[in-house]
Amino acid sequence: MSTFIKKLYDQNGKETGAILSVVFGAPTNIQQKNIIENRLIQYAFDTLYPGEGLNIYRDMYIDTPSITVIRNINNLPDQKITI
Repeated sequence: MSTFIKKLYDQNGKETGAILSVVFGAPTNIQQKNIIENRLIQYAFDTLYPGEGLNIYRDMYIDTPSITVIRNINNLPDQKITI
């Protein structure tokens, strides 16, 4: 299972997280997607950012097993807007 990791950085060049996605070779169903994403989540907690509190977001498309991992989300710059 080929996994790609794209690191995310803030404006100061500090690593703030990563996007992990899997190239599976064929479209996945919802059960396969969940199994793969659970493995990616475990990898993020065990290997990428051990011992850190993480925010995890899953891709909404069934055929794309991927997650976005954000570390120290409360320390990221923010902007309040009204829509």
